[in-house]
Amino acid sequence: MKRLFLPLLLSGAVLGVLPLGANAASAPATAKYLCLIVLDAGRPDYITKNLSAMPNMRALLQHARFYDRAWVGDLMSITPPGHAVIGSGSLPKDDGGIVNWDWGIHSTGQISPTTQALANYQNGWVFKIIKDSGTPTLAGVIHKKYPKDLVIAGSGAHFHAAGPMGGPDASWIYSYDRSNGYWAPYTLGQHPVPATLLNDRSLRVPLVSSNGSTVPLLYDPLPIGQQDRLVVNFAIKSLQRYRPRGMMINLPEVDTIGHWSHNWYHDETILYRAFDSDLGRLVAAYKAAGIYNQTLFVVTADHGIIQSKHRVLDRDAVVNQIKSTLGQHSIILTNGGGSAGPTMTSIWLKNPADNAQMAKAIYAKHYDNVSAIFYIQHKGSQYYYNMAGCESCSPDLVKAYHYLLSTEAGPTGEDIAILLRENARNSGLPQMMGRHGGADWGSQQITLIFSGPGIQPGVSHHSGRLADIAPTIERAMGITPDARDGIVLADAFQHPTAADTARQTASDAKINVYVNALMARAQHDVYLEAHNQLPNFLPSNEQPVIHWKRRWAVTIVGAIVLLGTAVGLWWAVAEVRRQGTGLKWTA
Repeated sequence: MKRLFLPLLLSGAVLGVLPLGANAASAPATAKYLCLIVLDAGRPDYITKNLSAMPNMRALLQHARFYDRAWVGDLMSITPPGHAVIGSGSLPKDDGGIVNWDWGIHSTGQISPTTQALANYQNGWVFKIIKDSGTPTLAGVIHKKYPKDLVIAGSGAHFHAAGPMGGPDASWIYSYDRSNGYWAPYTLGQHPVPATLLNDRSLRVPLVSSNGSTVPLLYDPLPIGQQDRLVVNFAIKSLQRYRPRGMMINLPEVDTIGHWSHNWYHDETILYRAFDSDLGRLVAAYKAAGIYNQTLFVVTADHGIIQSKHRVLDRDAVVNQIKSTLGQHSIILTNGGGSAGPTMTSIWLKNPADNAQMAKAIYAKHYDNVSAIFYIQHKGSQYYYNMAGCESCSPDLVKAYHYLLSTEAGPTGEDIAILLRENARNSGLPQMMGRHGGADWGSQQITLIFSGPGIQPGVSHHSGRLADIAPTIERAMGITPDARDGIVLADAFQHPTAADTARQTASDAKINVYVNALMARAQHDVYLEAHNQLPNFLPSNEQPVIHWKRRWAVTIVGAIVLLGTAVGLWWAVAEVRRQGTGLKWTA
């Protein structure tokens, strides 16, 4: 990512020209239905750069609230934690401790089960974590108001998104996988999806031998846009047959392309124009059902994403430093979720008593692309992060980092958190260029749009978070908000309550400082990178691999040069000998 999305471009240049919906003032004050769409890794500039070719999105925005400084607002900024926060309004420390794909368990010295494994949804483990935390869920709160109605969730390949978002209280959750040569739906979790939907042949397609992109078939088994289209098709069929009170769907392809595509923005452009068509069909389905004017539409993302080919933290060097200091078996887990490294490094040590010493020792090395290093401590049940060091950080940036780490400060939080500079990533799996997960603005920025009854159209500069989505939806649906950590985004409403407005004003006084600091750091890092002022060591296993054709070409050219040099030298020697024959030396 060479350029950073600047939210100020949006307010005047893009959305400022859109007329307000004529029926905005006359629409019902309370929504009775919910359609929540999560564009996985949906950066806001994907929309703003393509808006001229997205007529259905433009139509939605005519009576929508668009948050141009929306952000994740917690850590880690990855799919399972993000969707758990969206589906509950509780931060990771309060929703069962879903802070990563998996995490270290100090009492056993082992790694937890992983949210990346389908088996841990089918056996109920992930849902039990959320339920046992006692956190209210959006699905559960809607069920309380409408006990006879359905609240459903779904995704394509990202069961690890639909599961945490729907949580234990969803009526049923669907996802997609390979099955007998088809990309087909299945029931996720222990609440069965109706067989009429699972057996509907229009909701499955044959697998293909090529998806027409640079994304590996393992991660996107269909042409660009088709996987997301099936998710929407399933939602439309569900609406037509069962009219759920709430639908929460994750569209995974935005994330997949961001991670793997070699034609990043080109492919995202294709995908977003396909999404616009799907959005139009979804809106048409609500209109055909006669409930469009009673429906709240929310379009958001679980995290942002960056693509970084050459700016890395040498994670192996950090791990080797820890092992050489504390011992070869001193680490429970580094990062988690596979060999790829996100835009921060999370380390769980076997002995938390080593946290402070080790974090400070790592910071003293001043590894390239590190922004700050923190370590966790606790007094009884109170967990908190202390800073080992921060590279050229403003006081406000330190506050922002402290706030973000506080959102995961609990028994599952990492012992050592290494936050990276903008557009930097951990070493590991270099062919996966797209990364997210950290406190960098590229990972934190998200899309956030509310459209429907009682919503105040326009652009908001408030820094809405993932945790604020559930309580804002609940208020829009006439439900008393029941979220542990999020607040109602009062400015989203034509007639906000005084209490909601006061709480948002108080929140803004702190949150805006954090967002301003993260954006300023990002802009400065992008400037430094453009002027080659950020040091960057590239580990040997991250060096570009020379293609065999190029290697042969270099070898052949080298051989020709060597042969030519030898021939030239032979000729020169022979010539000297020829010309020197018969000559005599004189005094």
